[in-house]
Amino acid sequence: AVVSTQSTGEEIQGDFTTSNWEHHNGGVTEGYAWSQTAQDLDVKLVLPRPDIKASDLKIDIKAHGMQVQMKQESELKMILQRTFHDSIKAEESMWSLHKGECIQVSLEKVREGYWWTSLFKDDGHEISLASIDTTRQIGEFPAEEQACVQKLMFDQRQKQLGLPTSEEMQQEEILKRAWNAEGSPFAGTDFDMSKVNINR
Repeated sequence: AVVSTQSTGEEIQGDFTTSNWEHHNGGVTEGYAWSQTAQDLDVKLVLPRPDIKASDLKIDIKAHGMQVQMKQESELKMILQRTFHDSIKAEESMWSLHKGECIQVSLEKVREGYWWTSLFKDDGHEISLASIDTTRQIGEFPAEEQACVQKLMFDQRQKQLGLPTSEEMQQEEILKRAWNAEGSPFAGTDFDMSKVNINR
C-alpha cells in the first residue's frame, strides 16, 4: 500500500494496517491513525501483536500525553510514549481493544474548536489546516444551541411554504385560548384569525 501524508503529499511505501483506517481531519502513519472534530479526537493504534489481550496492556493517558506499555514476561515494555499536540481532558478519555485490529483511544479536547495539525508534538506528521473540514454536525452543538438551530430551520421551511412560523403558531394558540375566555366579545363563536389585528 502507498500512504500519502496530507501536509506534503509525500508517499510512504509499505504494507501498513493503518492505511484503510478513518482519519477525517487527521492523519495516518505507520503506527496510528487519528481523526478529529471540534471537540474530540479518535485514535487507532497498531497492535504490538495480533493476539494481544487488554490485560496485557497498561495505558496511561494524561492531559499532555500518553504512554502504552505491554506486559512481556515479568516486566512492562514501553510501546509508545508521546506528548500530545495540545491538552486533553484526561478524566474524559478512554481506550478499548479491538481484538486483532487496533487499540482505540477516545480523547476530548480542552480547547473546543481548536484544530490540531498533528496528534503528537514533533512527530513529523503535520497536516495542513487548509485540509480541515470545519463544518459541524448539529449533534455536536450543546442541546440548547441544537434546539435554537432546529427552530430556525423549521421557521425558514414554514416561511418557504407560506405557513406560520413557530412564533406565529404560538401566538395563534394564545389567541384561541383568549377567544373563548370569560368576558371575551368573541366567546361562543368560531375562532377567526382575520378578526384579529396583531401589530408586529
